[in-house]
Amino acid sequence: MGTISTVHGALGESLAVIYLLIAIGSFLRRKQGGLPMWMVGIAHLLIAVQVVLGTILYIRAPQVISVWHPVTGYLALAALGLTVVFRNRLGRANSAAVTALIVMVLVIVNVLIARLR
Repeated sequence: MGTISTVHGALGESLAVIYLLIAIGSFLRRKQGGLPMWMVGIAHLLIAVQVVLGTILYIRAPQVISVWHPVTGYLALAALGLTVVFRNRLGRANSAAVTALIVMVLVIVNVLIARLR
């Protein structure tokens, strides 16, 4: 369980930076339609792996972390669906940027919850 916990912690902190870069890249490349989908897809895959690892850890030892940690993790994963909602109003690139910023904030909240336990 120590290895999973270490990977989960390191990946969580990295995701904040990754989604910040996705937001900046999508905004800067808005005239070209945003970042390539494979790049955004890799970030989404990483957050899905993060949630799976976190779920495994929470099932094994729910008393170790606050219940708000997995809740905000699931919210971050669900927030990825906002891209589709915002696409009609903001365009493809801007919707990806706004969604990435929302996910980044939720990831930072999650990291703070874990660090301040």
